[in-house]
Amino acid sequence: MSTTAASRSRPTPGPVVAFLLLIAVVAPSWLATAGAEDAPPVTADPRSQPASTIAPQGGLATPVQFSELVRLGLLMMDSKPPAPYVVPVTAPVAVSTTPWTQPYRTGPRGPSPVVTPPPALGPGDGRVFAVGDSVMLGTQRWLGQVLAGWNLTMDAKVGRRFPEGIDVLRQNQQLVGQVVVICLGHNYAGGGSSYGYIDDIMALTARAQRVVFITQTEWTSAQVEVNRAIYAAAARYPKIVVAPWAETIKANPQWLVDNVHPTTGGAIALANLVGIMVGPSGGVGSAILPIPDDTRPAITIPSSTTSTTRPGGSGSTSTTAPATTTSSLPASTTTTALVSTTTASTAPPP
Repeated sequence: MSTTAASRSRPTPGPVVAFLLLIAVVAPSWLATAGAEDAPPVTADPRSQPASTIAPQGGLATPVQFSELVRLGLLMMDSKPPAPYVVPVTAPVAVSTTPWTQPYRTGPRGPSPVVTPPPALGPGDGRVFAVGDSVMLGTQRWLGQVLAGWNLTMDAKVGRRFPEGIDVLRQNQQLVGQVVVICLGHNYAGGGSSYGYIDDIMALTARAQRVVFITQTEWTSAQVEVNRAIYAAAARYPKIVVAPWAETIKANPQWLVDNVHPTTGGAIALANLVGIMVGPSGGVGSAILPIPDDTRPAITIPSSTTSTTRPGGSGSTSTTAPATTTSSLPASTTTTALVSTTTASTAPPP
């Protein structure tokens, strides 16, 4: 057997054997110095010692080799466990701990509506299903933060009209929960059918405890008709709550990029308004966000599908967003994103 093989096969001494070997190495030196109490102590100069030896101040007769202690397993290393890894915690979005019950001014300018929050809903599944066009899509980054405590599903698309929005509700009945939010009518062309469309929506949201309708920016007479239909329906359906966005934007035109689409500040203002009118969930109030003086568009509409010129007006304005649905929320809120892949090109795409 070679020397290498022999060294590999040598068994590691157990703790007892190692302790006895240490005594055998140290004891002779200790006994030799035990009777020499009157003798001056021997102080070794550390600079004169080989780096491989350990010679305590007591003066061992035979220096202990560092390598020998390692071989015998007698050199104990620091066995303190490493400090545990602390996962950094991100602070949650601050929300109010009590429901919002005070009157709420929807904008900074004098004529802005002051709304009274509706009563808190009873027990339910805590879900909100929001269906709308590009105006609702503009709130995607903030609505989930405002609706603290609710599980939000948003399906919003550029250019969406009433019939398509009604189909979304019909095809996703499993998503109709405690609250439904509707923002449809900006692409409506008029003709009196808006009253029937709202009745269809109410039939498809029979399970919901509350249906919030957002009034439409009145960029044509067709949107005036839609808003009249919304208020008429609210008089017939007790569970309808109206979010007066048309009245808010009329008092605060600085929140519009063009005739329809909100700026970033306007989109946050709309999200706050919807949060107030939806109401609290589980005793947690709406997280009213500060509204920045930000005039950038909330989203960007492809120019090939955009025309927000008033009939008879001059010029057109392009603004907002891809024809898909998404939502951004804090960790305390759950969101489902429904993706819509088709884009309407024959109507103004709010």
